[in-house]
Amino acid sequence: MSKGFIPIKVNPEDKEHPENMEAVRRYQVTGYPTIVFTSSDGGMISKQVGFAYPNDFAPVIETVLEKEQAFVEQLTKLERTPDDAKLNAQVALTYLERTQLQKALPFSKKAFEHDPKNKTGLLPNLHNQLAVTYATKVEAAMVGAPEEAEMYFEKAVSHFRTVIDKYPKSDVKDPAQYYLGVTYAIKGEFDDAIAVLEKLIHHTGDANIKQNAEAMLERVKDLASSN
Repeated sequence: MSKGFIPIKVNPEDKEHPENMEAVRRYQVTGYPTIVFTSSDGGMISKQVGFAYPNDFAPVIETVLEKEQAFVEQLTKLERTPDDAKLNAQVALTYLERTQLQKALPFSKKAFEHDPKNKTGLLPNLHNQLAVTYATKVEAAMVGAPEEAEMYFEKAVSHFRTVIDKYPKSDVKDPAQYYLGVTYAIKGEFDDAIAVLEKLIHHTGDANIKQNAEAMLERVKDLASSN
């Protein structure tokens, strides 16, 4: 089993290797120890947080190998049927899950082109995951690269709006509206954030989303009043 892995130990506090901290940010490591399983091209397959005994850890490794094998098989199938809308959407979603936006984009484009009526049922989630991915890049780019931040913001809003307007019966419609409000708030567009969150609170039937939206709305109003 271990032949499929190359172990690399990373110390984020080692100032001689700033790439270590970049890896922490990229893979969203929030506690130690954390074991990140990545593909050979740097995509995050899975993440194990905290200590685990060998008997508990072995199934984690098996699951990682199974996920990677399944993904390789999808890519192989896609080489034979490059216009398969479902496969393109599935591959795009996997790349987004692995924090590999640029690799996801061409497959997303094909999925949208070959499934205009959402027969696969995957497009709302694909739009939502693209939006979330772009939204997470907004705040990081606002200080050093404002033009990039604006581009990410516009793309995030566009994909969130597509979910809300084009797929109103989708399971991801309410989460998309919530994160749209959060994205407006990150960008400092508090009036738009308030409008989106208030609308969500009034129509959502999901108690958890409503609770989160109410809490976020209160925070946004506080931010708006202090600016």
